[in-house]
Amino acid sequence: MGKVLTGLDMFHIAEVLKDTKEELKFSDPEELPGAVNMKVDPKSETETFYADNVAYEQMSSLGDIDGEMEVADLPLDMQARIFGKTVENGIHFSSADDRTLEIALGFRAKISTGGYRYYWALKGKPELVPIEHKTEEGKPTPQTSQVKIKFMPLTNVKEGKRRWESKAEEGNGINAETWFKQVVYKDITKEDQPVVDVGK
Repeated sequence: MGKVLTGLDMFHIAEVLKDTKEELKFSDPEELPGAVNMKVDPKSETETFYADNVAYEQMSSLGDIDGEMEVADLPLDMQARIFGKTVENGIHFSSADDRTLEIALGFRAKISTGGYRYYWALKGKPELVPIEHKTEEGKPTPQTSQVKIKFMPLTNVKEGKRRWESKAEEGNGINAETWFKQVVYKDITKEDQPVVDVGK
């Protein structure tokens, strides 16, 4: 019997504190309750090279990585941190000088045969959250927050290896506690062993 993925929960956000050729560092992940929907859409750029009157070689490269996260609500204090807003006496101000953080985003989906599949999108820059509300028409209508995120590969080559995503299924030391304890950009299953690629 094949596996089917259902559901979505445990959104976690971490700040990319530093991602240079010399150093890679993330903040501790923070849970964001109210996961509704998540979409990560990597695009590939493919070019066909012709020789001897035929398609001789196909060359592919990673293009844009578009993401869209939907949550029940994105709290104002988290918006202030992510988008660099100024807060004065509980009032949140947006300005042209605000600087948006680069973040990593983790989540999981349930597997029909048991357990979960876990994900981290390692580095992305969110777009400002649109304001959209609707009047009630006889009954309450839930109004969610949707955040678009442009993901990209890590800059760091030595530790980050230019990766942009990690995913794994439960088992072999992978569970919610270990996966969301840190941003998973390297193997976390053997802490006392040399770092190797996840899945190898």
